[in-house]
Amino acid sequence: MGTRNLTCVVLGGEYKVAQYGQWDGYPSGQGLTALRFLRGMDKPQFTEKVAAISYLTQEQCDAINAELRDDSGLMGEGKKYGHLSRDRGADILNIISQADTGGISLLDSLTFAADSLFCEFAYVIDLDKGTFEVFRGFNQEPLAEGERFAFLAGKADQQHRGEKYTPIKHWHTFQLDALPTEEEFLAILEPKEDEEE
Repeated sequence: MGTRNLTCVVLGGEYKVAQYGQWDGYPSGQGLTALRFLRGMDKPQFTEKVAAISYLTQEQCDAINAELRDDSGLMGEGKKYGHLSRDRGADILNIISQADTGGISLLDSLTFAADSLFCEFAYVIDLDKGTFEVFRGFNQEPLAEGERFAFLAGKADQQHRGEKYTPIKHWHTFQLDALPTEEEFLAILEPKEDEEE
């Protein structure tokens, strides 16, 4: 299902990963993908790989787009530019962990978090704080000054059919050294409604 989302990794106070995802942004989709990765993560190795990530420049994006016009198959899974595809979502974490130590270059989609009508969920791994944070969209209230994405207020066209949407809002934080099971994660973020009698 087209539930747009964002997967971020913070290291050294910087967003080293801000990967746009087109599909299955719900906690039971990309959220579980991120959680499964984190539960099996080799933190020192992953941190080293994240430190080597860079963002593509506009010139590099233009060159890639020209190449893709000739061969769109290069965006497929396991292909030259597969890691840039909107289809990767939180699986970018696995791609990063398997990348060469020289690092990979990614697209910077951080401003997508500015418009919570379209960014329905976000998953932020903060390696500095040791946290796995979940954010959700459809937020129309201004964010408090201390909210992670408050700095994005006004960075996107947030007016939609007379409705104003603000950046995505914090929902829940998990500690990386005390991650929940999949069942606990879903019970917190997608609790089942009591069946009607």
